[in-house]
Amino acid sequence: MNTKKYKTVDEFLSDLSDEKGSQVKELREIILSADKELKEHIKWNSPSYIFENEDRITFNIVNKDDKVKLVLHMGAKRKEDKGGKPVIEDMTGLILWNSDIRGMISFDSTEDILAKREQLTGIIQRWLKVES
Repeated sequence: MNTKKYKTVDEFLSDLSDEKGSQVKELREIILSADKELKEHIKWNSPSYIFENEDRITFNIVNKDDKVKLVLHMGAKRKEDKGGKPVIEDMTGLILWNSDIRGMISFDSTEDILAKREQLTGIIQRWLKVES
């Protein structure tokens, strides 16, 4: 993936490898089907999803692990507590929490995403119910 600034999700997708493109497309479908109110745009040079006027889910593609990741976050209004208890319970163990309102979910492959589809849909739906 190069370092150009993306203006659209389609432009972003056109620069992905086949494997990462497949993962991102599968995750986009899961995210967008989780709630019809989600709006997709580019933030932090990656696809991001707005719910009730706040960015709540953003892709992280360029990272030291070279994995496709989703960042669950709550925009800029709510103060983050790095030592605080996460705002949702994650019984799946998929979320690596960075604070009470920011977590990351990593994926190894398209097959990994497909295997976690139901769990991920539930996480997204619970995440969006938390007031930001």
